Amino acid sequence: MKAPKLSVPDTFKHVTVRAEGDTDETFNRWTNRDVLTVPSYQRNYTTFAFAGWWVAGGTNATAWSTGSSNIANGLTAGEACGAILVGGFLSGLVAFLCGEPGVSDLVNDRGTTTNNRKVLYHLGFPMMSRSTFGMYGSYFVIMMKTFVNIIFCGIQCYWGGLAARIVLSCIFPSFAFMENTLPASAAINTPQLIGFVIYIIIFTGLLFIHPSKLQPLLLVSFVGISCTFIGLFAYCIGANGGSASLIASSKVIGSTERAFRFLQAISGVAGGWTGSAIRQSDWTRFAKTKRAPVINQILGAPISITVASVFGVFATSAAQNMYGVTLWNPIELMQYILTNNYTPAARAGCFFGGLGFFLSQISVNLVQNSVAVGMDLSSMAPRYIDVTRGSLTMVIIGTVINPWRFVNSPGTFITVLSSFGMFIAPLAGINAADFWVVRRLKWRVPDLYIGNKSSIYWYNYGLNWRAFLAWVLIVWVSFPGFLWAVGGAPNVALAWQRIFQVTWFVGFLGGFLVYSTICFFNSPPGGKMSLERHAPFPYESDFIEGGEHVTLGQNLDIDESGSVDMSAAKEKLARESVTED
Repeated sequence: MKAPKLSVPDTFKHVTVRAEGDTDETFNRWTNRDVLTVPSYQRNYTTFAFAGWWVAGGTNATAWSTGSSNIANGLTAGEACGAILVGGFLSGLVAFLCGEPGVSDLVNDRGTTTNNRKVLYHLGFPMMSRSTFGMYGSYFVIMMKTFVNIIFCGIQCYWGGLAARIVLSCIFPSFAFMENTLPASAAINTPQLIGFVIYIIIFTGLLFIHPSKLQPLLLVSFVGISCTFIGLFAYCIGANGGSASLIASSKVIGSTERAFRFLQAISGVAGGWTGSAIRQSDWTRFAKTKRAPVINQILGAPISITVASVFGVFATSAAQNMYGVTLWNPIELMQYILTNNYTPAARAGCFFGGLGFFLSQISVNLVQNSVAVGMDLSSMAPRYIDVTRGSLTMVIIGTVINPWRFVNSPGTFITVLSSFGMFIAPLAGINAADFWVVRRLKWRVPDLYIGNKSSIYWYNYGLNWRAFLAWVLIVWVSFPGFLWAVGGAPNVALAWQRIFQVTWFVGFLGGFLVYSTICFFNSPPGGKMSLERHAPFPYESDFIEGGEHVTLGQNLDIDESGSVDMSAAKEKLARESVTED
């Protein structure tokens, strides 16, 4: 007797993700339009758009304060800026390695394009996770990243609310000196809460714009944020008489300790931006050309982060000379200026500065948190979640957790979040090794949407034990130092502390090397590193049909059970090849 076909109950069909022309078979637990190959009409991100992406991600309050915090740790201003430059370059390198699936050419064993035809994936981070960790294993990677992004989205919303408060304070004196009507237990005052609500309303409205249409906002951000940083820097230097004695650390350290802290600073910067770099393919898949994102990954990341940090060091130094206090966060600096110098000139300057940082917090939340989480959640429940619904889910959770409590009452929890790079860096290294070394840039794309043993990415019950073994082996090395950092193990040996303090080097490089080594001796299905080479996969016979340039992933017939009709896919490729410009 034939088993009954599972279907969505009629009660819930109205909440499924459905586009015009779609049928029930178009979507299942593994696929919807947001996790398939990006269609050609949505690939419109230019080099300038990616420049805006990196300016939004690199020139923010975090980058502004990075230089000063490293100086406080014992480095000179020059050493701190040098470490930031190197760390920014490394984060850009991770972005390049992890962003390649969005624009990668499919090559054959001879190093040329398949049948001399260029094949571009235009696939994102969830597919990279499926390929590396398995169909179910990708859930682990996605949930780990999503948890951190939800918390940091809430915190970025809070900082955006403070920027909104500055703008309103500059316009309305009554708002600037508004009395607090909230109890102390709220951990937030009335003006801050009003600014937070305004930010949430505006930010939520932008979530309904598809990522492929955010290019104008990124370009506006590029200009607005750059002008804001230059303006705040110029104001602080000018108000201080045109100079600033650079902040110097009171710590006296030896050359060996200084060298280690230089490495620690590099690790901190690289780790801080690896969380967004690992998801770079979520954005490169919208690239108009293959080269559009590359120059900004290699140069945009280090330049934007370093320039923001240099401005922060000089502006913080000037503010310290003027006010006698050290204010590393630029939003707090502007609030302090307004509180102590509520003049027309200060109000005008802080208005534009607050507006710029409001735009910055909008942009950084979009590019580093909401859109990425939306894409990732859509891969976990694609029948019911698309990018917009996933992003809205993140904002709702990020709001109800009262993010200001993490900022205003810092403790162990925020320390844990700040240390989460030790868990993310190995994931980035393992993903990069799987795509570049183990598979040599080759994916069997239809198998990324098959949830059974016929997929080479099913591994063992949907889990790739090689990836999980490599991740565990690397994380445990840093774990004693992690416990020491959060206060759970005060008597940890100095060596373990040191390992944790340079956890990016241990995590990314260790994950890359350990996973590559495991796969050399036990190659996964589709791997190209075993001593006995696997037979070439039938890309040419199954998927390449006609046309100079073909895009994989849009021509799949996948039924409810998770199987792909290969003959139908081949016929569709013959009829509907997508030509790359």
